[in-house]
Amino acid sequence: MILKNFIVFEGIDGTGTTTQMNNLGKRFSAEGNNRICFTCEPTEGETGKLIRRILSGEVRVTADTLAYLFAADRNEHISGKNGILRLLETGYAVFSDRYLFSSLVYQGESGSPDLPEKLNKDFPLPEYLFLFDINPETAMERVLSRAAEKKSGTEIFEKAEFQKKIREKYKTVIEWYKRQEPDMNIITVDASLPPEEITEKIWTVVKNMPKIM
Repeated sequence: MILKNFIVFEGIDGTGTTTQMNNLGKRFSAEGNNRICFTCEPTEGETGKLIRRILSGEVRVTADTLAYLFAADRNEHISGKNGILRLLETGYAVFSDRYLFSSLVYQGESGSPDLPEKLNKDFPLPEYLFLFDINPETAMERVLSRAAEKKSGTEIFEKAEFQKKIREKYKTVIEWYKRQEPDMNIITVDASLPPEEITEKIWTVVKNMPKIM
């Protein structure tokens, strides 16, 4: 099932998805559009907080346990009391920084290859999926620069060689969805472009959100 007015940003670490969420938030606000919600995965819920501790390296679990946790967090994100389905039903457009595609890629590469597919096969799909693509070396330079600026460490998946594998995995997953789910709009974004230029390109697609159904 495809959810109208649901938009997802995906890409390897350091592609600038969060920056674009922030830029679009300012743009919608300037336009006086208050029917937009920006969210992310992992969420700010208790399961999401645990996932963030795992990603930071503070808590150690198996790769498959992390896949289960992401699925649990996602289920609440979609179906919880103030989740995505509820927001869409009340007339909002929802933008999510990462969704099930991240699990298919990251947990599919780091753990049992078939588990993420089994855990995520029943979740609805977005109307628009923006895949941010960039050279992994450039992405890691951004990640390291951000970590230095925040005086924080990197996360467990933020390693150059692993990100190279993730980039290729994204390509494989996205090609599969292009064949199997032609009604989902998939748009590849050149994440090496200046942030303002990227925002303008995305804005041409989403500026009229939420669409009246």
